[in-house]
Amino acid sequence: MLKQLVSTTLRIYRPLIMATLIIIIVTMLIGANYVFADVGYVCRKGTMVTEGILWTPIALLNSPYNGYASAQGAYTATYVFSSGSLILISQVSSPSFMTIYASNGSAVGLFRLDKWAIYSTKMVPVIGGWYEPCTQPYVAQDLGPVLVENAPYFKVITILPPGTISDENESQQIFATIMNKTGYYSVILNNGFSNSSIIDIRYMCDAPSQISHYTVNYYIKSPILLITNITISINGYVSNGLVMIWTSYTKIVLNYTLLPGYVYVISRAGGQGPAYAFEAKPCPG
Repeated sequence: MLKQLVSTTLRIYRPLIMATLIIIIVTMLIGANYVFADVGYVCRKGTMVTEGILWTPIALLNSPYNGYASAQGAYTATYVFSSGSLILISQVSSPSFMTIYASNGSAVGLFRLDKWAIYSTKMVPVIGGWYEPCTQPYVAQDLGPVLVENAPYFKVITILPPGTISDENESQQIFATIMNKTGYYSVILNNGFSNSSIIDIRYMCDAPSQISHYTVNYYIKSPILLITNITISINGYVSNGLVMIWTSYTKIVLNYTLLPGYVYVISRAGGQGPAYAFEAKPCPG
């Protein structure tokens, strides 16, 4: 009687028992995979540690001493901050197609007033076994424009004054005010002269004194104006990145005019260009 009861019970509940056993076995196998699979670590964005308002360059331009420079384009600056496999990208654009000018050794930039954030980085475990460590403790990201009278605030700011002979010591951070005289610092940038990236030395010492008879014009037609290093520093937190200033509207046209009376040494701006930086030296003798 008991044997018949057990046999009947097993026959009735066999599907349920088999399903339960399958679930148990699958669960054990999955658990074993998690336990025994290779575990790697990759870099990921952590929490925001600070934020601040900074002048953010969209276009930068150097001019030769005793000469002229202009840049025409609809500019976009793409900012890239990375740490290991973690990459944060921001973009800032000019309001329209425009021309900026500089002369007699001055350097200028088109800036927008933006809010920036700095985030911590952290290592996160992943299944797969690869290891990609964080390469810097913080990454930065542009959060967008600060609205002044309900609109983004753009300003052409002088970086070097007229009469500057060399861009070698060009300021890497500027301070400028808005309409209500409130002042802000800029991101830390590199647009200066570099001895390691000299592309030309132009001797203008024996040129005729009539300016109209002897000038040298450099034209650069490129979708890229400048690639250079950038640093965001807010409240003691620092992140290093890269900026590429370019245009999708048309090629940026750079025009540099050198005038007689000096030896001009020309390098890639910021060490990478393709825009130029200058150093004027007196003629020998």
